[in-house]
Amino acid sequence: MDTIDLHSVNPWELSFLRHEVGGYFSHGLELAPGATVLDVGANIGVFSAAVYERLDGDVRIYAFEPLPPLYETLDRNAREFFDGRLTALPYGLADRDEELDFSYFPAATIFSSSWRGEDTVEAERQRVTASMVEAIRQGGLGPVLRRVPAPVLRGLVSRKLRVLRNLETHRVLVRPLSAVFDERDIGHVDLLKVDVEGAELDVLRGIEDRHWPLIRQVVVEVEGWRQNRDAVREILLGRGFAVDVEQDPVQLAADIGMVFAAR
Repeated sequence: MDTIDLHSVNPWELSFLRHEVGGYFSHGLELAPGATVLDVGANIGVFSAAVYERLDGDVRIYAFEPLPPLYETLDRNAREFFDGRLTALPYGLADRDEELDFSYFPAATIFSSSWRGEDTVEAERQRVTASMVEAIRQGGLGPVLRRVPAPVLRGLVSRKLRVLRNLETHRVLVRPLSAVFDERDIGHVDLLKVDVEGAELDVLRGIEDRHWPLIRQVVVEVEGWRQNRDAVREILLGRGFAVDVEQDPVQLAADIGMVFAAR
């Protein structure tokens, strides 16, 4: 096959995933053939596929996806598209071994998280509505929608996001990244990409001191930007990285942002 299976995500999700992928490769982050990449929060493998194609297949990827419906597609993509270069792992990462309840949104898989549930769905819908409206007003979905008045646009997007009310709960395994380093005998990591919908600090805290020197570059999408940005930044600065942060208008509306770190 010449492309990964994309049927488990809908078109607007796919456009968001592809937009995100482009944002990861900035602020001087680069990869060379032979790289080892960790894709934490892989979904179905869109970021992994971009890395694979960028390096013409000369890469070793470990992709983490704890939700069974998404892992099933990721694993199939690993077998059919990545020519043995991607290892799909059916668990998430955290600061310790445990099982957690993850909320899975079948019609909006990119928002699935252990940090979301029925009690936060309405707040999430408002936050995501604001970010999608801003993305449209920035021209992200074409010039026609951009001309729609803001109040009308908010209503349209809000109704579209009613799908967030439909969720499933899955009990899944999470593990510290250092355990994976040991089990998989990972000797170096050229890029650690983290996109875990609110659990970023838990992932970073699951890396023991002895493994941090093995990591050359890190890119993290941080949710709860105002609250968590400085904590993520301080962890990486304390591990010897040069750190940049970025937040565009769409991310500002969603209270998320990007942290880039390199040796």
